[in-house]
Amino acid sequence: MFTVVADGRKLVAKWYFRHATDQRDRLKAEYAFLCCLKQAGITCVPQPVACDAKRGIGIYEFVDGRKLSADEIDTGYVDQAAEFFFMLNKPGTHQLARDLPNASEACFSIRDHFSMVDARIDRLNSIPGNQPIEAAARAFVEELQENWQSQKTRILRAAKFNPDDVMQERCLSPSDFGFHNALLTARGISFLDFEYAGWDDPAKMAGDFFSPPAIHVDAAYWERFLDITMRYSTDPEYMKARARLLLPVFQTKWCCIILNDFLPDFALRRRFADATFDDEVRKKEQLAKAKQAYARMSLL
Repeated sequence: MFTVVADGRKLVAKWYFRHATDQRDRLKAEYAFLCCLKQAGITCVPQPVACDAKRGIGIYEFVDGRKLSADEIDTGYVDQAAEFFFMLNKPGTHQLARDLPNASEACFSIRDHFSMVDARIDRLNSIPGNQPIEAAARAFVEELQENWQSQKTRILRAAKFNPDDVMQERCLSPSDFGFHNALLTARGISFLDFEYAGWDDPAKMAGDFFSPPAIHVDAAYWERFLDITMRYSTDPEYMKARARLLLPVFQTKWCCIILNDFLPDFALRRRFADATFDDEVRKKEQLAKAKQAYARMSLL
C-alpha cells in the first residue's frame, strides 16, 4: 500500500496480492463493494477513485486518522460499527448490491460452517517443520480439534433447525470486520479493508466481529451489538439466537486464522505485505495469540 499525490489530492494506491494458490480477486471484491457503498451514500469508508484490474492496483481516498487501541473501545465506538452494518443492510443498499458476489468463505448452513472450519483445521494438521515452536503449534491444534468436535456435537444438539437448511435471509457483510480494520477520524470511525466483502450469513459477521485478536471487543458488548445489527432482519430474535448458537464456530475459525503463519503458502503473502518480518518471531507471537483467543472462547 502506497500514499500518492495526484493534482494536489492525497490518495492511497493499494497493490493486491496474487498467487496461484489463492484465486480470490481481492481488487474486484473491494472496489465493487466500495462503489456500491458510494452509490448508497455511505461515507464512513474510503471513496473509490480508480482501478487497474490488469496490474491489480486500486486507488482510493486517503483517510486521515489513527488506529484505536483495545482499551479505547467503548459503547460509542461499538455502536458506530453496529450502525455501519445496519446501513449496509437497509433495503435500498441491498438493491444496489444485488449483483455483488458472496463474501470470501461465505456459508449459509450450519453444515457448511462446520465444513469450513474442518478444512482449516485439516490444513493446520500438516504444519511442517521440526523446530520446537512448530511442534508446540501442532500440539495446540490437536487440543483445538478435540474441542471443536465437542462444540459441533453441542451445536447440533441445541439447534432448533435442520443443520443442512440454507440460510435465506443473508446479509451484506464487510467481512474481516472489526476495529483492526478501522481508523478514528475527525468525523468518527472510518472502516477499511473490504477484500473479502460480499453476501454472507449474519451470524458469521457477528462472530467474526468479536473474534479477531488484534483489537479484541469485550464480551460485555455482545448483546448490544446483536440488538443493533440484527434489527435489519424480518426476524431479529431468530437471527440473534442463531448468532449465539454459532459463535464457537467463528471463535474456532479465528484460532485457525491466527495460526496461518505456520502454513508455507500464507508466509508468501506475509512477505508480500512486509518483506522485513521475522518468521520465527511471528510464529511465536501468533501461537501465543491463538492460545489467548482459545481461552476466551467460553466468555460469550
